[in-house]
Amino acid sequence: MGVGPRPIRRVAAAALIALVASFLLAVAPAAAPSLQDVPGLAATPVRAAGQGIDIGAATRYVVVPGKSVIRVTVDITAVNQRRNQTSAGVVTRYYYDGVNLGIQPDATHLRATQDGATVRVTTTAHRSYRLATVYFRSNLYFGQTASVRLTFDLPAGAPRSASDVRVGPAFASFLAWAFGDHGSVRIDIPAGFAVTVTGADLTTRTRSDGTQVLTTDTSSAGDWYAWIDARNDAGLTSEQLYLGDGERITVRGWPEDSRWRKEVSSVLSDGVPRLVQLIGLPWPVRGALNVLEVYTPLLEGYAGFYDPSRDEITISEDLDDLTIVHEASHAWFNDTLFAERWITEGLADEYAARVLAATGAAAPAPDKVKPTAKAAFPLTTWGPPAPISSTESDAREKYGYDASWTVMRQVVSAVGEDGMRRVFLAAHDGTTAYIGSGAPERTNLPNDWRRFLDLTEELGGATGISGLMATWVVPADQQAVLAARDSARDDYHQLVADDGTWAAPVVVRMSLDAWSFDAAEAGITEARSILDRRDATISLAASLDLTPPTGLEGAYEDATTIAALEDAAQQAATMEGSLGAVAEAAHAAAAPRDWLVTLGLIGKDPDAWLTEARADWQQGNLAAAADAAGLVVGTLAVAGDAGRGRAVLIACAIALALLLIALLALAVRHWRRRRSRLLAAAMAGPATPGVEALPLPPAGPIEPRADTSASGPTWPGAVNPPGPPTSPGAGNPPGPANPPGAGDPPGAADQPRNRP
Repeated sequence: MGVGPRPIRRVAAAALIALVASFLLAVAPAAAPSLQDVPGLAATPVRAAGQGIDIGAATRYVVVPGKSVIRVTVDITAVNQRRNQTSAGVVTRYYYDGVNLGIQPDATHLRATQDGATVRVTTTAHRSYRLATVYFRSNLYFGQTASVRLTFDLPAGAPRSASDVRVGPAFASFLAWAFGDHGSVRIDIPAGFAVTVTGADLTTRTRSDGTQVLTTDTSSAGDWYAWIDARNDAGLTSEQLYLGDGERITVRGWPEDSRWRKEVSSVLSDGVPRLVQLIGLPWPVRGALNVLEVYTPLLEGYAGFYDPSRDEITISEDLDDLTIVHEASHAWFNDTLFAERWITEGLADEYAARVLAATGAAAPAPDKVKPTAKAAFPLTTWGPPAPISSTESDAREKYGYDASWTVMRQVVSAVGEDGMRRVFLAAHDGTTAYIGSGAPERTNLPNDWRRFLDLTEELGGATGISGLMATWVVPADQQAVLAARDSARDDYHQLVADDGTWAAPVVVRMSLDAWSFDAAEAGITEARSILDRRDATISLAASLDLTPPTGLEGAYEDATTIAALEDAAQQAATMEGSLGAVAEAAHAAAAPRDWLVTLGLIGKDPDAWLTEARADWQQGNLAAAADAAGLVVGTLAVAGDAGRGRAVLIACAIALALLLIALLALAVRHWRRRRSRLLAAAMAGPATPGVEALPLPPAGPIEPRADTSASGPTWPGAVNPPGPPTSPGAGNPPGPANPPGAGDPPGAADQPRNRP
């Protein structure tokens, strides 16, 4: 998770140095060639031996943090194995007057002794090592052995120096070499240091005082090396930073590197609050974020690392403000937010650059890079960080960082900082980019490049991100899915535009979220049929001054499957059909009604039924509305016939009534005539045969009697009272004009009106 130049790992270079130096030791002559006369052997040649010497070396490294130095002792045992040669009676004796050792270029304070006495030692500087020549006290002839000791120091290089040696209370690092042809190596490291060895295998034991002793033997010193890194976090300084929004950072550096601590603290104090504001998510670290200084080669080609599991940043001693903010941004930009490395590294670079630009510093930018470069690769295939140990791996890592930053700079510019805050929030919450009317659903995807694309284009509102993905990110064999996505999203956006105030169905949105584009297209097709019915229904309802019920909207939006969407389509069809029935009823009810229709509707109220149908439809009682509307239409359709039927019945009733009246009138008339004839016969003379003569009433006053008959008073024993009719021929029966008691006031009956 580093940024900046990616040098080849120094361990590899140092190992090469060790091999070269040891090789020189094996092949170089012990001293410059010379001839000497040996006393007692006149004319006997004596020559430098060249090869033919066995050199064993016991090497010990002692780490001394308090002195910022590593003490080195090399005990050399040299045996001359070059035999004398005799030719033509002449004996040639070969000797060595010293040994050559290739030692670390940082070595100082060289001193050599033989049998406790100081001997001469000289050095010659080379590009990557120093050649030390240790001279014997006397020439070493065949079969002779010389033991010499060489001591020197490896002083700590200053922070950010080119030296490979670092030694201090918190950290020690150096390259251990073996010398000679064979021998042993011992390394003493004080208690409290956690030791990491790269290269040779060493056996570790711990002494009673806590000192760690690492040892090994080697039969091939020329091939042997070990890179020793010893870390003692207890020896780091500790400075607490308390920032404005509750962020707490612990900066821990080497005691000898005050500049690093000061600059890191300053950059983080200003940069972290700006990151919080730009990203829009709360500070994600619980407790303190630990920032540790580390020796640059330990990062194996990177400038820093962030460990989210420990909330710990290791930043190299090489001060770089972009790296400092970049690593701090990884508190957010790690695989818990987005799973792919190119996303998190690109975001970390871009947001670190924006923070530095906001402070007034020159805005950093990625190096120019092309997707057709030799080292190029689809960014989705960029693997996790690995040691940068070759030019190929260095080129690949550099391309990955520059390409990721190039893409992310274009993305953030297109989306804008506000849009990116929405993107980060949805990624953090794990919610879909395709939002409906309620709370967004949980996404179906991991936070990979597909989800990043959806979030930036849907929530961020950017365009063209898909094209960037095709150019830089996605392998060729996955390009087709981008085309399918673009087509489905075009149809989806048209559907959303057609939806109006409705949200797209869940099944459509979540199919897009899951990149199931066939399912999304099927849902969109079904949804369109519903919207067509909805729009037709809304238009018809408006013409009828009706408000559509809300049930369809919920069924449409909440449909989680195609089957549920089909149910919503059936509901839309039912609603449309029910409204059509209501419209037909309204049209029928509004038609003019003649007297026959009005007569046929007696006892029925289609207008009230229409009101009920309208109310039922608005309340979503679609079946009841259709039934009521059907009753209106059906009733009005037969009202005319019913009126005609009723009119016929009424006419028949009237005719019958008139007939009855006529018959009654004839009967009454007949009765009256008969009664008149009977009265006339009774008053004219003796009774006719078959007619009983009635006695006349006695002479004298007649007592008044109450009239209890509509035909007038009756006389005892007589059909009619005696006397002539009041109006002959008028149809009245014969008798007195005013019978007693007929209409007279009380007391008038004692005044007789008729006499016998």
